[in-house]
Amino acid sequence: MDRLTSEVGGHAGAGADHSRRAQQDPAAIMSDPPLAVDLDGTLTPSDTLHEGFLACMKGPSREMLGLWEPLRAGKAAFKRTVAGRVDFDAALLPYNEELLAWLRAEKRRGRRIALITAADQSIAEAVAAHLGLFDEVRGSEGEINLSGVRKLAMIKAVLGERFAYAGDGSVDRPIFAAAEKVVLVGDVARLERMLPAGKAIERRFPTRRAGLRTWLHAFRIQHWAKNSLVFLAPILGFQHATSWTAVQAVILFLAMGVLASATYVVNDLLDLSADRQHPRKRFRPFASGAIPPRDGVLAVVALMLLAAGLATLLPVAASGALAAYAVVTLLYSFLLKRQPIIDVFILAGLFTIRVLAGSLLLAAAVSPWLLTFSMLFFLGLAMVKRYAELNRVVQAGGVEVVARGYTARDLPLLLAAGVASSFAAIVIFMIYLINEQYPSGIYRHPAMLWAMMPVALIWVLRVWHLTVHGRMSEDPVVFALKDRVSLALAAVAFTALLLAWM
Repeated sequence: MDRLTSEVGGHAGAGADHSRRAQQDPAAIMSDPPLAVDLDGTLTPSDTLHEGFLACMKGPSREMLGLWEPLRAGKAAFKRTVAGRVDFDAALLPYNEELLAWLRAEKRRGRRIALITAADQSIAEAVAAHLGLFDEVRGSEGEINLSGVRKLAMIKAVLGERFAYAGDGSVDRPIFAAAEKVVLVGDVARLERMLPAGKAIERRFPTRRAGLRTWLHAFRIQHWAKNSLVFLAPILGFQHATSWTAVQAVILFLAMGVLASATYVVNDLLDLSADRQHPRKRFRPFASGAIPPRDGVLAVVALMLLAAGLATLLPVAASGALAAYAVVTLLYSFLLKRQPIIDVFILAGLFTIRVLAGSLLLAAAVSPWLLTFSMLFFLGLAMVKRYAELNRVVQAGGVEVVARGYTARDLPLLLAAGVASSFAAIVIFMIYLINEQYPSGIYRHPAMLWAMMPVALIWVLRVWHLTVHGRMSEDPVVFALKDRVSLALAAVAFTALLLAWM
């Protein structure tokens, strides 16, 4: 306690400011006690330590290993080390805007407000500097983790015995008990149950836990349509398929979807800073703070376990393709997404793995023509994705895509390589049809399959036309699933397939 008190001694200037405000508005100061505000979970719905640790995970492996010694030294030392290794930008942190508006109103009427948090002091100071709201700022200093009774001691040392406290968790129980008034944030009903009888509640700021719709958004369920590629090989080579193959294809679709959702969550957790600077991605559940990072990590574990369980129902080779998808996706999220050109090859490869996994359900050998087509076709779409993203930045006056490594000079390269890949894919697909499907005996009128070529050409050229005119979304696959012209062209291609078979 003496240590905490001594740390406050050097802040007499803040006390003088408080005295001046008291002279200006003594009634406001006397009516309400000074207010201590928590940061993690209260002022922000996120947790700065969790976000900092996730940011460290993107760094070199030796830095991750270097976190072990600080962790053994204690939580405060760990927080200090993590805070020192990340480039924290308080302006990008999501805030509880309703609480923040009330705090600003209290500040205007002369109330003394302090930010007292278990987050590292450097994080607390950055937040305070950004908001320009607090008279005092205290955080963990590397030796003492400022939570629970230690935070209570600091609050009393800074604000005195008479204070109010804004908090959100069970760890704040002793502070709630000692406070003259409390401000409850988060799960207000749960917090009220832990308060002593008769405790004065000054304000309530309830926040709803993420519902099913928010979680489905985080899992990007709409992207599960991409996993329908696992049906491509069984459909085209259905003479080798059985009823059990169809069941396994459905299981593979579900397993791939669950696994993809897990990797999407990992990607979003590692991309918090970049997503918060994006005009649309900043509304994603993790970037916006709708779901805290800790819950995201738990969801990843659960989804991975579910995918592993579904994989046990599949042939070993198909399960191996699922494992390869997981490994490549994690490598992409942690490292390869920041490598220009390599990143688009990885994206194309992930689509190709889906096609490969479906092919491995069949007894027939995997077609190299089909895999080559898939790689080239989705490489072209990956180029569309990067071109659209980079073009949006350039049109807005920027010169590069944050955390991607592409600059305005790459636009011609992406356009040329993307169009070339798309056209090469169509040529390879026609070779696949003529070389493997025409003589297979599956189709009575195999020449009808040729009609797929002009359909594919029209679609590819239309996609690139929209892209260079800035009218393409940053996910061309999702665009195709919603675009009426694309759906009409798909119907024409499917009709040609039926006519060839009938």
